[in-house]
Amino acid sequence: MASTLVRKQTIVEWIKQHNDNLVCLGEAGLDFSTWLCPSSNERDEQKRALIEQIKIAKEFDLPLNLHSRSAGRPLLTLLREQDITPCLLHAFDGGKKVIKAGVADGHYFSVAPSITRDPSQLLVASTVPRDRVVLESDAPALGPVKQVRNTPNNLLITVQVLADLWGVPQAEVARITTRNALRLFPRIKL
Repeated sequence: MASTLVRKQTIVEWIKQHNDNLVCLGEAGLDFSTWLCPSSNERDEQKRALIEQIKIAKEFDLPLNLHSRSAGRPLLTLLREQDITPCLLHAFDGGKKVIKAGVADGHYFSVAPSITRDPSQLLVASTVPRDRVVLESDAPALGPVKQVRNTPNNLLITVQVLADLWGVPQAEVARITTRNALRLFPRIKL
């Protein structure tokens, strides 16, 4: 417990020193995949850690970039309990009802180049309103080809998939998703 407090103090001090240059806090979140987090004690520990990260984000008025694996409902429940919105939900793998609940709660969802092979990313892109979608590379992971190093250039693939899905030109996808990112992360300086 003492080492956890020291790490938290170190993180808070670093954020204080660099706060003017930060646009969000993350990547934080919950990963309840059975191979990583098989017990309820481990899930509870992750929740406690995320609550501490939420407190830090609130203290410094920073939006959160949150990961969720096999934990969509618990993550949204925790965010409601902690009264924090909006957040960026990265690599979200919840079903349609859970995605719609996240939208109703005011959250944004990112879409990565893995949309070409990952049904959960395609579900997000086809369920979330356009004004809540942002692009992410998540390089070197979440590329269009599994187990092949991803690069930021692959965002162009995501833009093309979204353009086809939404029936708009690629430039419109870029405009929409950039506007969304700037709304979600108001500290971004262009």
